[in-house]
Amino acid sequence: MANYTVGALIRDARERQKYSQEELSYGICTPSTLSRIENGMQIPGKKILEGLLQRLGIVDQIHNVCLSKAEMQQYEMEQHLVRCLGKKEYDKAKQLVAMLEEMLQKKQRSGYSRNMEEQYLRFAKVLIHKNQGESAQKILEQFLEVIRITIPEFDGLHLKTRLLTYQEISILNNIGCSYHAVGNNWDAFHLLFELKEYIEKHPFHGQELSVKYPMILQNLSSWLGQEGYYQDALALCQKGIDFCIEYGKMHTFPMLLCNKACALAELGQIEMSKEFFDLSTAVFQAVGQRERAEQVKKYAQNYGIIS
Repeated sequence: MANYTVGALIRDARERQKYSQEELSYGICTPSTLSRIENGMQIPGKKILEGLLQRLGIVDQIHNVCLSKAEMQQYEMEQHLVRCLGKKEYDKAKQLVAMLEEMLQKKQRSGYSRNMEEQYLRFAKVLIHKNQGESAQKILEQFLEVIRITIPEFDGLHLKTRLLTYQEISILNNIGCSYHAVGNNWDAFHLLFELKEYIEKHPFHGQELSVKYPMILQNLSSWLGQEGYYQDALALCQKGIDFCIEYGKMHTFPMLLCNKACALAELGQIEMSKEFFDLSTAVFQAVGQRERAEQVKKYAQNYGIIS
């Protein structure tokens, strides 16, 4: 796709949705940079382009954009980093972060706008620290620092009317989970319900967002169950389950089934609860997560339910 076409795509979508250049570019690049991109006078880097398209809800069209050799190399390294984090290969993850930081330093010298990339790398570092046993309070503080790279006025709770990238949604979800981990349950609920409402007000677009939505519903339903709001937990579980089925998302699906089973058990609906415990166990086993399957069985046993 030609660069001027990318700029026209962004400008037309922005104007159609009645966003100003300041609203769309906030935290990603300057309005003047966005203006140059829209007018075909500047080629946007991959991270900037991703952020702009995600906020506009046209992220899938990024696949039509040709990347430079350096951007393709960076993209492949980022994908490798994601896989390492998923496999808990933290030493490899640290090496990749260091390599990506070196690449970012070279861009800094050329005056390249780097907020999105800096945020990505610092986010990865905090995830590594979290999974290596850093205290929950320190992790919360670090996540707050990371989100303020692109949303500097963020007060820890209120999203206001800001447009969000997928990266920002992931960080905010982790902030909510960190609030819950330190016992600040009210803030955890407030932030994740705001995220839930934000996503519901924006059309689902791209694979990443359709993974994040049920994850937020999973967190909220689990917390509501812990607080004794079982009917509310059931409603969110069902919404998440329906979404996973409709969009073919399996990552969060078995845990939502488990959350629903727990809420049903608390409400005394034992037979139906057993059915959902069995379904959750079967799905975890089917995707090779046997430890999670055993964990679900223990939950069932705590309610006197034996498969």
